[in-house]
Amino acid sequence: MDDTTVPAPAPQRPRLSASALASVLLGGLLFFSWFWISITIFFTGLGSLPALGTGLLLLIPWFLVMQVIVRIERRRAVAVHRISVILPPSRRSRHGGIRGWLSDRWFEFCTGAFWRGVLHHHLAMLAAGAFFTLFLGVVWLGWTSADVALREGPLHVGSLELSRWMLGVISLSCLVLAGLALVLGALADRGLARVLVSGSEEDLRVQLAELVERRQGAVDAASQERLRIERDLHDGVQPRLVNLAMTLGIAKNAISTDPDRAADLVGQAHSEAKAVMTDLRQLARGIHPAVLTDRGLDAALSALAARSRIPVELRVDLSGGQGARLDREREAVAYFLVSEALTNIAKHSEAERAAVTVTQTRDALQVRIEDDGRGGAQVHRDGLSTGLAGLTDRVRATGGRLEVSSPAGGGTVLVAVLPLPVQAAVAPTPAALRPDAQEALR
Repeated sequence: MDDTTVPAPAPQRPRLSASALASVLLGGLLFFSWFWISITIFFTGLGSLPALGTGLLLLIPWFLVMQVIVRIERRRAVAVHRISVILPPSRRSRHGGIRGWLSDRWFEFCTGAFWRGVLHHHLAMLAAGAFFTLFLGVVWLGWTSADVALREGPLHVGSLELSRWMLGVISLSCLVLAGLALVLGALADRGLARVLVSGSEEDLRVQLAELVERRQGAVDAASQERLRIERDLHDGVQPRLVNLAMTLGIAKNAISTDPDRAADLVGQAHSEAKAVMTDLRQLARGIHPAVLTDRGLDAALSALAARSRIPVELRVDLSGGQGARLDREREAVAYFLVSEALTNIAKHSEAERAAVTVTQTRDALQVRIEDDGRGGAQVHRDGLSTGLAGLTDRVRATGGRLEVSSPAGGGTVLVAVLPLPVQAAVAPTPAALRPDAQEALR
């Protein structure tokens, strides 16, 4: 669960709402119950640490519960008080499974934002408990005054006589004070949230550093893609176009002197032109394949698996998006990740089979590619073998992470996790109408 960003509604003028007043009542109830339970567990666990670390049996569950509560408090600050919550990007584990989950919990535990959230949770309950107690006191006093005025009439307090009219005024005053206690409690809760939850300039600086890193990943990925396109054009299409032009030039000179040879050369040029068109289509497919735009990620990956030189077991589950299509950027990154990985497997791994698993959840898209080859794959940035480096840059540009596990002789496993934005899903793009240039070459 990555809580790097907490969506906030459009900026509005802060105002007290019924939900803010209700939060004071709920916080008061928690103060008389959960507040004391939490404090007792924490300090008992700390006191028991010297006894062979037995206090961890209390502290570890307390920490896990606090991480959930801190997330709830952040969302409550956004929903109730309309406070923009700015959090630094959380460090993520490079491992999967239970090991990765435990690492993520530890990284979150070590952040200042988590401990500010814990402090806010308990101070908010303490403040709400104080104002809730005041609320209960004045409500009881007002209710008692109204009851005495209606049942017994004037009340004698020593030498002072309180008439029914005075008791009614006291009752109404207590009602106003009770409302004022809730308002003051809501204001205190908002103030605590602004100080402890909304974030600081340091959080902004950390978030800016993360955005700069993502931008650099996008720049590096674009540079790698540009070099690949230049290489394919220079080594593939350009020589064939030069050969085509020379063939047509020879045919032009031979039209008047040797028509039969000129016709044969034109036929060769026609075949070469069709081959160049095939190369250009392959190059365009490498930039952004038409099937990905027209039919989506599932169909595009199926086409990749069908063209692979080694058997590929493909499993795609995009049901986590509730039927909505992924955004163009995530689709492209996932497609090129699988495409480059299958190309590397076919060229270098000596594998007999490969497996690709793509799973979409509410928060992320996970792509897993594995093979049974010789392993030993590494990320190089030496300008010679940069395939995995380019994939790492593509994934990094989305704010995700790429894990590479490739022991010698044990195959290679690539796991990419691409976080999805709040509204990552878009409507399917209709197929574009493209003129068929091949008809002119037939």
